[in-house]
Parts: sequence; structure tokens; C-alpha cells
Amino acid sequence: MAASRQDMSDITDVIVDISALSVGTAFPLIRFFVERIDRGKGPPNLHLFVAHDPNLDSQISSVASDAPGYVHGFKGGLTLDAASKAAKLWLPQLAKGRQQALSRVHDFVAPHDTCPILPFPARDPRLGDHLAEEYIVEFDSAWKVDARDVVYADEQDPLHLYRTILGLDDLRKPVFRGAGGSILILSPLGTKVMSLGALMAALERDLPVAYLESIGYDFKPLVELASSAPHLIHVWLEGDVYPQTRPRLKKGLIQ
Repeated sequence: MAASRQDMSDITDVIVDISALSVGTAFPLIRFFVERIDRGKGPPNLHLFVAHDPNLDSQISSVASDAPGYVHGFKGGLTLDAASKAAKLWLPQLAKGRQQALSRVHDFVAPHDTCPILPFPARDPRLGDHLAEEYIVEFDSAWKVDARDVVYADEQDPLHLYRTILGLDDLRKPVFRGAGGSILILSPLGTKVMSLGALMAALERDLPVAYLESIGYDFKPLVELASSAPHLIHVWLEGDVYPQTRPRLKKGLIQ
């Protein structure tokens, strides 16, 4: 990638703003810098930013490709023979107007169970209800989801989803240890803030990320754009702020 050709010897901080980047672009780029830091090649500090504006985001729809797959560098352990017998739990982040894309990803992943992720709390307190209603056919038929399978995550706090995913992984490991193991598969097709939580969990536990990359975007203004500034999220992912003895994020090699 282009970032690997840059001279970073005199750079102390790298900032990645994912507000206008797709998951297929942002996730490999961020992992590249995380791996450089782990190898001691710097830059030592990695910052992630995203501008969160649900009103604006709701008026932008993506045009998905026809080929679902795993994001580059995020196949997890699915390439290992031991993974063939593992119980696969799919965690898709629901978003308005993405039923077709998520259905394709579901068919590609072929999970044993599905736990859809709904934003709650959210700026619009009814957003989770609206999404559940929009995906009611998927819940009842292909995905076979009931109310106990739904995962709720704070729309404006990526750490909430990050901790939730790690908690699910911790709960499933001892249960499926004697039956082939367990694999969590993430599909961050929702808000960029929540995708940060999925990214951090995927890095730490080496989880696969199944995705349908966007090849374009349509902007259809439905309401007057809000005049207030978007909510800015900053995640200091790696760097001097953390004790040097803390465990490193788990990684796989990206060329």
C-alpha cells in the first residue's frame, strides 16, 4: 500500500480519520500502522478520528459490490483446518437500507448463529426499534433471531461495542472448547463509530471481518442538514499514553 512507501522516521504521531473511508480501506490501513508500532518501526503514536453525524449519515446510501469477502488482513483463524469445526457466531451491525448487502454477507459466512447489533442508546432513541422492524423478515426467516440474540451497543461510544464483543468471545470459548471451538465473525456495516469498536476487538482477538465493500455512494437529502457540529470521536489506539508493559494488540501480517 502507499503508506508503506512513506518515510516516517521523523514522525511521532499518525492520525487516521475514517469519517470518509470505507471499512475495506480503513481497517487494513490502521492494522498496517499497528503492526509497524509492534515491530518498533514507529511512528509510536496512532490516533483514530471519526466525525459522527447520524442526521447526515442517514442521507448517504452506499452502493455495495457483488462480491462479499473478508477484509484484507482480517481473516482471523478461518484459514486454519481447526476452524472448519468451530461454531461460527456472526455479529452484523445493522444499518438502514443494507438488507441486501447483509443477506449476501450472511450467505457468504454461513454462520451457525447470528446476533445482530443494534445501536442503543442512540441519538434517535427509536433507531433500534426502526432497524428491528426493517429487518423483521431476516430475523424471522434466514437469520432465525429472537429478542435474546440481539446485542445492543452505544452509538457514540466505540469502547462499549469493543467490550461487548470481547465479553461474548470470553463466554463462548469455554462452552465450545470441547466441540471444535468458537469463532466470532464481525460485519461492521453500521455507523463508523461502532465500526471502531469492531476494529479494536478484531485486532485484539484476531477476529475475521466479513464485509461487502462499497463501490460508490448516493446522497439523497431528506431533511434539512443540521447546523450543529458533528460529534468528534478520538481513539488513541497505540502510543506513549499506555504503559509499556501492557499486552500488545494481536495481529496478523499485512504486506
